[in-house]
Amino acid sequence: MSEFTGPDGKPWVPPTADDLIAKGSAAVKTEYLRPVPPLADTNANVVDDDKAEAGKRGDGGVDKKRTGKSRRALAREKKQARESGADLCSAFSKGACTFGDKCRYSHNVESYLRAKQPDLPGACPFIAAGKDKCPHGIMCRYLGTHPPVPDTEENKLLPALTPQTTAELKERNAAPGVNEGVLELPVPESPGGPFGPDDEMNQFCGWLKVRLRKGQVRFDKADAVLKELGVESSWRYGKEGDEKLRKKYGEKKDVVDPGEGGGDETREDDDEGGGKRSKVDPDNTAEGVDVKLRPVEKKTIDFRGKLYLAPLTTTGNLPFRRICKRYGVDITCGEMAMVTNLLQGQPAEWALLRRHPSEDIFGAQVCGGYSDSMSRCMQLLEDEVVSKGGLDFIDINMGCPIDLVCNKGAGSMLLEKPARMEQLVRASAPLLSCPLTLKTRMGYFDNKRVAHEIIPKMVDWGLAGMTLHGRSRQQRYSRLADWDYINQCARASPIQLIGNGDVFSYHDYVKNVEGQGVATCMIARGALIKPWIFTEIKERRDWDISATERLDMLKDYAAFGLEHWGADARGVANTRRFLLEWLSFLHRYVPVGLLERMPVGIHQRPPNYVGRSDLETLLSSPNSEDWVKITTMLLGPTPDNFSFQPKHKSNAYSKESDQVQG
Repeated sequence: MSEFTGPDGKPWVPPTADDLIAKGSAAVKTEYLRPVPPLADTNANVVDDDKAEAGKRGDGGVDKKRTGKSRRALAREKKQARESGADLCSAFSKGACTFGDKCRYSHNVESYLRAKQPDLPGACPFIAAGKDKCPHGIMCRYLGTHPPVPDTEENKLLPALTPQTTAELKERNAAPGVNEGVLELPVPESPGGPFGPDDEMNQFCGWLKVRLRKGQVRFDKADAVLKELGVESSWRYGKEGDEKLRKKYGEKKDVVDPGEGGGDETREDDDEGGGKRSKVDPDNTAEGVDVKLRPVEKKTIDFRGKLYLAPLTTTGNLPFRRICKRYGVDITCGEMAMVTNLLQGQPAEWALLRRHPSEDIFGAQVCGGYSDSMSRCMQLLEDEVVSKGGLDFIDINMGCPIDLVCNKGAGSMLLEKPARMEQLVRASAPLLSCPLTLKTRMGYFDNKRVAHEIIPKMVDWGLAGMTLHGRSRQQRYSRLADWDYINQCARASPIQLIGNGDVFSYHDYVKNVEGQGVATCMIARGALIKPWIFTEIKERRDWDISATERLDMLKDYAAFGLEHWGADARGVANTRRFLLEWLSFLHRYVPVGLLERMPVGIHQRPPNYVGRSDLETLLSSPNSEDWVKITTMLLGPTPDNFSFQPKHKSNAYSKESDQVQG
């Protein structure tokens, strides 16, 4: 008789491997299987990738960070934080606040430090990296490890700590159990190298933001291309910038939190460009137009045989890409940015272009449905980023299935207007000195595949390559990708074609990519669930990665997050939030040593099972409470008002309903 009882109260009989496979689950060995949880908890195991990708920020009056709280409640919390001194002015902490008593944030250092959470264990990553001082000052969560501030003229404006406050901080940090169970994060092994956001590439200049918003950036090259294409568009240019603004914003890097607003594919944007749309039917104007401008020596990229990490909404941030680089990915690409938001100078959108020095082949993906805004965005990126070595290629997203994007004539909607696809490419390629690629799907509808008709026409558009996702827009992310169709298109393609869809192991790579016609494959969800897939493919093996190795990977991600988003309370919060979003995918991995049959497909969900250790079981948990426990091990206890509403709505967590301190 079984030692376990099923939800119905009867002795539980574990399913066979055939039973699990028939139900769409991975074939886990019998000794690791456990009965399904009670019915009330089964929703935690349901993951809807369509819903996750299509979720709109701000739905139903809920905050854009998916905290699950109303905007009124969040505003009330923010007001209370200001009044209590907990919401300290970051500019004041650096001695740079110019608002004085009129500042809407607190300048009460003593109140802030009393409300501040205890320091995290370990050394300040910025000091350990060889920086003269931490950019977060007293707001750093490693304040106790900072060296004494030198008595210089520059530091006289910094807020000073009284001896009593210093003693209280030391006493609080030394209290028993303060950081019990919290692990130290790795620090740079060789101080003095590139470290922190200031050493990342593609910084957004404040002066450029002002010029874009005032209409002072000229797009003469783009206007010439549009004129050749017959696109009638008027762009309202503002007056040239005056010297006062230039001095004020000159070469200052814009202060932008990469975790605020940036990273969501479904951003609210106008996407109407700055000018009047052409009244000429784009289906009749793009065909056969040959734009002749001054020849530019274009860079080239050979995509063949190189592993390509897909642009991933929210989770494909810079720290995650660094993790994938460690596992052997060759090509990385930033999250999708809307062209109009870039033209409007939105800092959060420009933050998506940030590049780490370790990303040796890096591109940006942009999305838009109109040739005038697309062309001007390409000139802007060429002048401000590509010409300075910040991008190796640019990709146009013509396959996004999200309603908000398609309803604006962009994304997958372009599959219904192939002449507009051509017009977008022809309006962009002449302006770039780097390769231009596009990403699309098989077709808009299941029963109307059109990619094989469009791809042969791309021979003289100016593209260096294209990516084909083996699904239709109607499918979104359901059912398996059609690799037979992908390779059929690849064999007829005049340019390099990259396949995309469901590559989850080196077995999938060998079957669908090697010798099949495609140049390489783009890996998306497979990399989110198991970033070491790049190592598996290159070494042609199934890696039974241990739970300890997976935890070390998460420690590296947390350290990269604090370097990118900051080591203050906001940086820790952003790192925690993006780590939780990643864990909503990462927990789906079933360890190789637990499997009875291999390989496992990306469509096969993990059954209810336990791991070979408590840590392996914790890392495989589908419950968001356990994900919070993992972040607590790395980033310390959550704040009192913490809540987490992932894109997978069934996995919500709120500290008010369940205390999780780890």
